[in-house]
Amino acid sequence: MTDKSDYPKAGIPSAGDLAEPVARAVREEVRRELREQSGRRAVRLYGGAAAAALYAGGALTACLVLLFALALPGWAAALVVFALLLVVAGWLKNAAAGQGAGRRPGAPPAPSAPSAPSAPSGPSAPSGPSAPSGPVAPPQPPHPPHPG
Repeated sequence: MTDKSDYPKAGIPSAGDLAEPVARAVREEVRRELREQSGRRAVRLYGGAAAAALYAGGALTACLVLLFALALPGWAAALVVFALLLVVAGWLKNAAAGQGAGRRPGAPPAPSAPSAPSAPSGPSAPSGPSAPSGPVAPPQPPHPPHPG
């Protein structure tokens, strides 16, 4: 006679059948957690790099102030470096605006200023990047003729 305990019961999976899906799920969860932690680590490293760059910029600014202080009073040297940093900031802002930052994709470029200034008839607003300008309507595309 055969012993029925050697046969698996119908409908109940064996331990070997359950081990593979559980092992696969555990491996996927460990991989997902490692990816998430490496992403957080990268963000922390970028933050540290940004902080170090900020301190390096401050050290360079102090170096420039001390360099100019050899020929000027300290307050004047600091004022000169301040003005230089403002000029660099304005240049970078204008360079970013020229690259299309803040414009809609496909929008026409902003109209350029006239090359020759016209003679003012009275007091006028200051010209330059800080002068406010009115809204500029985008050019309308031509409408196709309607048949009929």
